[in-house]
Amino acid sequence: MSPQEMHDSYSRFIIPEEILKNNGYLYFDNETSNRAQYKRDKWSAYTFMPDTDSTRKCTRCSRLFNRKSTFNRPNLCQYHPLKTELINGLRYHKCCSRRAGTSKGCQSHSFHVHQQPSESVLKEFVETPRPVSESDYRSNKVNIIGYYDSCHWWASVWQINESITGVLVACISSDSFQIFGLDVEMIHTENGLEAARISLVDAKNRIMIDEFIKPEGKIVHLNTQFSGIEMDHLEHGKTLRQIHRLLFQYINHSSILIGHGLSNDLKVLHLVHFNVIDTGLLFEDENGKMFSLKKLAKHILEEDIQHGGHDSIEDATTTLKIVEKLVHTDRMRSVSSPSSPDLLNTR
Repeated sequence: MSPQEMHDSYSRFIIPEEILKNNGYLYFDNETSNRAQYKRDKWSAYTFMPDTDSTRKCTRCSRLFNRKSTFNRPNLCQYHPLKTELINGLRYHKCCSRRAGTSKGCQSHSFHVHQQPSESVLKEFVETPRPVSESDYRSNKVNIIGYYDSCHWWASVWQINESITGVLVACISSDSFQIFGLDVEMIHTENGLEAARISLVDAKNRIMIDEFIKPEGKIVHLNTQFSGIEMDHLEHGKTLRQIHRLLFQYINHSSILIGHGLSNDLKVLHLVHFNVIDTGLLFEDENGKMFSLKKLAKHILEEDIQHGGHDSIEDATTTLKIVEKLVHTDRMRSVSSPSSPDLLNTR
């Protein structure tokens, strides 16, 4: 595909801004605002708390605890590290095969963890930079227009298989963008979840960035089982400000970022960005919840990923491959039975 054709094909999968906001993506009210805003995501435990409120709810065991006394008064947390699965009408924990609701947990840790940072952090968020000129290499634009000034909204429904159905809502504009897969591994600190590793992969699966990040808060739990992060990884990690400078060498406001549940990645990076293809929002189960990336990879790519935990390069690459597969399928369908999609104002 030519750059313009690639842009047009991928732009069909960009998630509308309002849907992103309703699913936890942060935003600024206006260009002069110095504090990011957010809408509570009904499916996520990630939220922001008033600076004066030190009470937090443990993400693992659901107990309330005082964030300020995390290290002064250790409080044993018993939890199940894996989700439940339905077997013969009953729910069992994948981690220990115990029936859900019959035990406090099969693992324990000295401290509780949370995903509720203080609202003061909202002042630290920055928006990805606007293109500096028409020749800005980060966006490779063919024609500069205002962000979403010229859009055609439409929707299409397709069936990947009997268990996964997708609803595509798109905005097609005349720009040509750089495309990247982004994934962040996170750890638990006294401040909540913090970024510990960032991977940025381009559309040709070349690794642009793979860096460890030094957390600002005192570490509570590395969550190595899932994050793959070890303490020695963080000794020479970059600060979040250094990561911003590095990231902005590759992306700007116009770049297409592809990821899975990307709102949390952007939150821990303290970034606001809306040119997004979120594979977690392209598909949903019967309850309206997003499928795991592992399940999407199995059904769409017929690949098994995340053996023994997450790897940010693997996850970023997988989201790129999923969207590439959808783009190819969509183009083949358009060639075989071209038709004009229905116009849509809202989802």
